[in-house]
Order: sequence, then C-alpha cells, then structure tokens
Amino acid sequence: MKHLHMLMAVLVIVLFLYQSYLVLSANKSAPRVIKISNHIIYTLVLLSGAWMLFQLMSVNAPIQWVIAKMVLFVAAISASIKAFNNSATPNQRKTGILIAGAAYVGIVVLAFTKPGNLF
Repeated sequence: MKHLHMLMAVLVIVLFLYQSYLVLSANKSAPRVIKISNHIIYTLVLLSGAWMLFQLMSVNAPIQWVIAKMVLFVAAISASIKAFNNSATPNQRKTGILIAGAAYVGIVVLAFTKPGNLF
C-alpha cells in the first residue's frame, strides 16, 4: 500500500505542475481527462493514506505528522481549486499556485522526515 500511496502522491504533484504550467504560460485550463484523473488520483491518495494511518494507529505509532500532512493536503486542494478556476483573476491564480506549491513542499518534507513530536 505504501508504494501505491507514493506513486499517487508523485502523480498528484506532476498533475499539479502540468496544470500550473498551462495556467501560467498559456492561460488556459487543463483538458477534461486531466481534471477527471486528478479526482481519481486524489481519491486513491486519501484511501491508501487512510489505510496506512489505521495500520500506524494499531501499533500506537506517533501520528502528529500525519495530521499535519492532512491539513496541508486540504490547503493544497483548496488553493488548487481557486488557482485552476476559470473565473479566477491572474493574481488569484498565481497566489493559489504559490500556496498549493508550498503545501505540497511541506507534505513532502513531512513525509521524508516523519518528526516524532510536532506539538
């Protein structure tokens, strides 16, 4: 399950970079198949992450970093929604991409470091 989760996370970041490139360079939205695949990949990331979270909880492992990752993931999704909205202004698009990119960087850092005590 860990490998599926990591693969889907990489695909989420690749799709985010592709959509950001389209919005910033050509000022157009992604094709419909990209938007649909984005939803499917988000779902697989959430399901595989929930499965691994239950496994961590069953052995009483520290999960504060997982909660921080979930908060950052929600922030990245909400910023991406605003950034890739057709009615968003160019300034809103740039800000949304910046916030979502920072959230994805934070998620990757937490995934690699897995700090034992965040709070």
